[in-house]
Amino acid sequence: MTRGSCFCGAVKFQFSGEMTPIQYCHAERCRKSSGAAAAVEALAPIEGFEWVSGEDNLTHFEAPLLDKPPAYRKSFCSTCGSPMPSELDGLPYMFINPGVLDDDPGSRPFRHAFTAQKACWHEITDQLPQHEALPDGPNVDTLKE
Repeated sequence: MTRGSCFCGAVKFQFSGEMTPIQYCHAERCRKSSGAAAAVEALAPIEGFEWVSGEDNLTHFEAPLLDKPPAYRKSFCSTCGSPMPSELDGLPYMFINPGVLDDDPGSRPFRHAFTAQKACWHEITDQLPQHEALPDGPNVDTLKE
């Protein structure tokens, strides 16, 4: 079981099963929504996911689609603003920012996405693969049932 929570502790969740490897997304909307050089992203199976407390303290924001579904949806704690897991329409996964996890999910970063949109002041210094646009698939094939 992997547990997570927001900064103020109002929202808590947990999930069983494996999370995908972690992706750094440098797309402008991901940078703006995270307030960082890149959004740190992963997916976890929705089966086995549960809100432990504070689900009623969540606020959801959905941005217009750019190209194709699923929509860009962000959920966050209404009190402290921490990014919380979001459901992805039509997919059996929860979108998770690993920075809010309380436990080691066992996943590690494996790539950078949308590097063509990276912040001009940011330099990528690791040796992970870099993709100028959206790489093929969210790597959900790494999830085990």
